Amino acid sequence: MGWRKFCSAASHPYGKQYKVAFRKSVFPSQIPYLINGDPKGSLQEAAQNILDQIFLSPAIPTNYNLTTSTQPPDPPFSPQEISAIIEHLPSGKAPGIDGIDNLLIKIIHKRFNNIFPTLFNKCLHLSCFPDSLKIRNIILFQKGGKDQRLASSYRPISLLPTIGKVLEKLMTQRLTYHLESTNSLNDRQHGFREGKSVDTAINELLRNIKTARRDGKHVLVLSIDIKGAFDNLQHRAILKTLDASACPSNINRLFHSLLQNRKVTLLTPQGRATKEQKQGCPQGSCSGPALWNLVANEILNQVWPDNVHIQAFADDFVLVIKADTNKSLVEDTQSAITQFSSWCSENELVISTEKTNYILFSKMVRSPKITWNGYKINRVKSFKYLGIHVDDRLNWLEHINKQGEKAIKMQQNLKRIAGGNWGISQIHRWTLYKTVIERMLAHGSSAWCLNPTFKMKRKLSSIQRPFLLHISGAYRTTPTAALQTILGIPPLHMQLQFEARFTSIYRLRIPLPPFITDTQPHDLEMKATGWSTHPSEHLKPNQISFEDGEAYIARKDIINIFTDGSKTEHGVGAAFCVLTNDIWAYQWSAKLNDNNTVFQAELTALHEAVIYASHLPNHNTSNIHVDNRASIMASSNSKSTNATARKIFKILLSNPRIKVSWVKAHAGNIGNERADQLAKDATQHGQPYSHTKLPKPYIKGLLRKRMLEEWQTSWKNGDTGRKIYNIMPSVSLRPTNWIREDVIFFSQHGPFPAYLKRFHLSDSDYCSCGGIGTALHYATECVYTVSWHMRKPAPNFEQEWLKRVANNLFSRQKIRGIIKFMSENRDLFRPP
Repeated sequence: MGWRKFCSAASHPYGKQYKVAFRKSVFPSQIPYLINGDPKGSLQEAAQNILDQIFLSPAIPTNYNLTTSTQPPDPPFSPQEISAIIEHLPSGKAPGIDGIDNLLIKIIHKRFNNIFPTLFNKCLHLSCFPDSLKIRNIILFQKGGKDQRLASSYRPISLLPTIGKVLEKLMTQRLTYHLESTNSLNDRQHGFREGKSVDTAINELLRNIKTARRDGKHVLVLSIDIKGAFDNLQHRAILKTLDASACPSNINRLFHSLLQNRKVTLLTPQGRATKEQKQGCPQGSCSGPALWNLVANEILNQVWPDNVHIQAFADDFVLVIKADTNKSLVEDTQSAITQFSSWCSENELVISTEKTNYILFSKMVRSPKITWNGYKINRVKSFKYLGIHVDDRLNWLEHINKQGEKAIKMQQNLKRIAGGNWGISQIHRWTLYKTVIERMLAHGSSAWCLNPTFKMKRKLSSIQRPFLLHISGAYRTTPTAALQTILGIPPLHMQLQFEARFTSIYRLRIPLPPFITDTQPHDLEMKATGWSTHPSEHLKPNQISFEDGEAYIARKDIINIFTDGSKTEHGVGAAFCVLTNDIWAYQWSAKLNDNNTVFQAELTALHEAVIYASHLPNHNTSNIHVDNRASIMASSNSKSTNATARKIFKILLSNPRIKVSWVKAHAGNIGNERADQLAKDATQHGQPYSHTKLPKPYIKGLLRKRMLEEWQTSWKNGDTGRKIYNIMPSVSLRPTNWIREDVIFFSQHGPFPAYLKRFHLSDSDYCSCGGIGTALHYATECVYTVSWHMRKPAPNFEQEWLKRVANNLFSRQKIRGIIKFMSENRDLFRPP
């Protein structure tokens, strides 16, 4: 009872109850004695043995001496750049060996804002990463189901000193900017890159497979597993590719310093065990992903035959080989393996032949014999790629089955905190389903659920059904379609298809069929990624102000510009007006697309205003007054994902005499009121403005509307859940405010003798009072429920009566009293 009471008292969907049920607690391992060690030795000796086994030394020592670089140096780290890194340090993270956590760093920087800029720029100037900031505290976690006596059974997590972590983030940010701005990274690397994702990786893989199959080719997909890729990455390989990347000289030298004299340490009661780390980038390293991509870029940039495609997501490599015959397929695959193996040998990387396998897309009966250095590579019917199970028929049933297995585990987790009449509230269950379970099921849906088959729909429905029962508390015989409508949860295949369609057109830029939408990918605004300006470049501190700019208006030496955006029933408009020496010197307005947002209108007005101000004589200072804080914040952020905001940032960056300040809207400010009226007038009479693309909410809303139409058609033409359909003929994404008792009564799947007889759970459908035991009987006639009775409707008005009761809270409270009374006194209602 204590546990049930604890779960029922949950006030937040992601509180302690959620953490107990869904978050698996993994605790650090105790220091083990490995199979090759002395079990009688001290813990410190055991820890030293572990470090020696996990952190191996390279066969060839690394020469850390930097060749003379002819590349120009990068500018110093700017205070704003450092502040941005520190402000985004996550809270609650374990500190490194120095015991200084992220919160303390933030407090120090806020109080003494010159300490870290001075320290980090001195490190950059001297090309020195202090040795004390390279010592990594190692925490061991045992891998599930592995032998605890083997070193390979442990995952070492590195806890870095926080100050060193900030410096490493700054260096990595500069390196990433350099690589992305010079297009140095191959486009076929999808891991650890902005604008790339699992969706882009799986889409590229499937596109190559399907294109080859349409051309009548045999297709072999080879999934390559590299043993401990990050842990075994050679420093000399990193330094070689770093030197070849034309990286700024001072950043290059700082990375050389970072890789030298690195140490890992493991704490024991008898003291610390320490080892010098001469290879690899341990998990927890800030620069590890960027350095790995730099080394992996070599193999991606190599010249490959036309019939061989290679791609990667971090260290997950895939080769796609197509050929006309079995013989040529084997020859081309072996040639590709030789080329890849040669790169691995150069970088001392080892392939796990047990985990490396291939899948064949072909009707050929005989499997190609593929080997890697004499070891046979196994053929499989499906393989897991980035969490998605790709099968040799591309029917995705294997993936859905695997997702179903995950869903069963999640359902069991949910049952721990959500019972039939106890546990977390219905709205919390609904929230967890939408934000946790549905998100897990939707992974990579653009690859496999764009056009679901009938089998896929049935399987997805069976996966969804247990969750609907747990959320609603309904009897297990209640129709799935009825539960979906009551809870405002679309059929799972429709929800995943919606996700797939949105990802395809918005993120992957793939057009959808005309019967879904005529909108083309080029009509939609694109999310801005990467760096459009150097990380050190930020606006001047006095350029942006979120304090009311009313004081600037009275000054005669400043040109005041007021901007505004408006959306009315007539459309969307943007405008700005210029006030100089109490004279309205200029005004501009335009009508945007009716589907644009107010935020887009505000940014458009600000963009046109900064263009106007940038063309004014250099001796003029301009102050732009904006009543929308969100547009100011976006425009002052060099990493904004809005393309228009980035354009504004660039103009402000090159014109420090232009200032932007917030002004309170509708507060009697004459300039703001004039800009507001101009924007409203532009919604009807403004010149068309065609430079602004359709926003993300537009296409999402359009596709959601399409999903609702398909759901409504399915609900209307369905043959189950008709009792609920008569009460709720229209579907909606908003859940009803029905509780468990309401669902039981209106679905008529509950403790009613008529229901029990229908499902062969009872021999009689009579109530103990002598009447037919229907839901209506207990609400209007039964002598045992007279305290909650309502007036009985005429037979031809029964459906209308049910609708009225369903929409009346007072009536539903009576229904709830009846159902609770029946549940607590089941013997009373049994037929005689």
